[in-house]
Amino acid sequence: MISAEEFNELPPHLQSELVLSQGHYLYHRIKGWCKIDLYWFHDFYVEIWFLYDLKSIGLVRALTKYRHLEPYLETIKLKLKTARKE
Repeated sequence: MISAEEFNELPPHLQSELVLSQGHYLYHRIKGWCKIDLYWFHDFYVEIWFLYDLKSIGLVRALTKYRHLEPYLETIKLKLKTARKE
């Protein structure tokens, strides 16, 4: 199993491949010109930021702090025990 910190060190194309093939899709939100998909991957949450064309990925990141999950907390229920408080 890979940790969130190790995941964040991987190249973006490998991050997205792993999450899209092994992650569990949870939710999406729109921010500006991006559609942001939230996934559960192993024991942490990952965001994939799709650009306006919905085909290009602009960012992939493991969410390691509670504050990163705040945009989702009013809409869906998440387990927060693996994220760090900050």
